[in-house]
Amino acid sequence: MGEVIIGFKIYPKGIETDLEQLRGEIGKALPSQARINMSRFEPIAFGLNALLIDIIVPEQGDLADKVEEAIRSNANVENVEVLSQRRVLKL
Repeated sequence: MGEVIIGFKIYPKGIETDLEQLRGEIGKALPSQARINMSRFEPIAFGLNALLIDIIVPEQGDLADKVEEAIRSNANVENVEVLSQRRVLKL
């Protein structure tokens, strides 16, 4: 079974949200089979930044949906957008 990288754009509730802390909270809330591959910040407007995060999950059932639910359930998350979904190539 392969793996999939899902790219998310996470919009925080406000500019006062600590994105480093939010990243850590999301990492702890993920299902045990999922892991963060990469993350970065992207300026949106007026001091507000989004958290861009790539999460690797096994290619199985509804695990991708569970990952998105775990992100959305965080109190500091306003909205979540799926940017990409691609298979991990094993060389």
